[in-house]
Amino acid sequence: MNPAVLTRIPAALVALLMVLLLSSWFAPEGDSVRIQQIDFWLVWLLCMLLLALPMTLLETALARRSQTAPLQAIVQLTREADVRPAWRLVGWLAVAVMAIMAGGMAYQSAYYFKLFDATVGWSVPLFAWASLSILVAVGLSWYPRVLIWAGVIFAILSIELSTFAQGIGQWAWTSFSLAEWSAAVTLALVASGLGMGLYWQSALSQPTSDRASLQALPIWAAQVVGGVLFALAQGIHGGLATTLYALALLCGAGYLVSMVRLQLSARGLAVPLQWALLLASLLIWLLPWSVLWVQIASALGLVVCLVYALFSGWQMKISHLRKALNFSHEMTYNLWRVAMRLMIPLAVLLALLGLINQMGQFWFFNNSP
Repeated sequence: MNPAVLTRIPAALVALLMVLLLSSWFAPEGDSVRIQQIDFWLVWLLCMLLLALPMTLLETALARRSQTAPLQAIVQLTREADVRPAWRLVGWLAVAVMAIMAGGMAYQSAYYFKLFDATVGWSVPLFAWASLSILVAVGLSWYPRVLIWAGVIFAILSIELSTFAQGIGQWAWTSFSLAEWSAAVTLALVASGLGMGLYWQSALSQPTSDRASLQALPIWAAQVVGGVLFALAQGIHGGLATTLYALALLCGAGYLVSMVRLQLSARGLAVPLQWALLLASLLIWLLPWSVLWVQIASALGLVVCLVYALFSGWQMKISHLRKALNFSHEMTYNLWRVAMRLMIPLAVLLALLGLINQMGQFWFFNNSP
């Protein structure tokens, strides 16, 4: 795949699509209590400002500093910082998370197609729908630019139809829990696709003399818009809406597959090994316990953000990131560095505790006699 194709895709569109699709993992349809919680969405907005915005700036800065693809960049960045090679594992983990999420999107689209199946009287097993969705996503991955535009159109049409059918509902204040904190942080960081290199390629095409915020702010704004749209929609409802959302999920899965292939190719990995790693990450969704796979993907995505924050905040040289970010005021840089060193690590660790607790409960209830 030619990387130049991805530089012509607006990064803000990628951000919008990822949030519109992955939000359904953390604010699921049918969970009307969470979707209408004022406190949950206000905490999410706070996380977007204090966590997602600094992480978006970080991804832009790392791309501008390295001027190469993520898997290659982490090798260069660790050499410059003179740290242990173990830090480079975060690049591979990010690729694995992206591949797992691609499989999750394909599986979720199969679930919606199964709902359509029931309305027309078919009896195709979910396993067959999921297998077909994965194959289609892999086939679509050769057309990333088309997928982004088509996915955004399908997702917005689906959400607008759902909003028109359901209204914006009754919003209320409720008690807040550790599980909801985990969901809010994950929605802000993982659902935005941060840490996975989705916005890396577009940053490489920008002049390094410009401020990083000129590129990061439109991406962050698109993430916020996507979350607000999904919150107002109260999930995906209705036959046509679910079908359109299933098509959007296939587009998103295909785009993530294309990004995985691009990163592995840029790293020089042998083609058979590329496909072995990719298919292994996709096909795990054909195994039981899809809920557990979502939680594992969420936890791994948070770990990627945590490692990048620790690496940039505590290991990289201050002058390297200051130059890459090119802030107009020193105070802005200092605040950003506090977010990297303290706020993001603490917020993510607390969110991981909540996710681990949820996974433990899931395992207990599904294995109890």
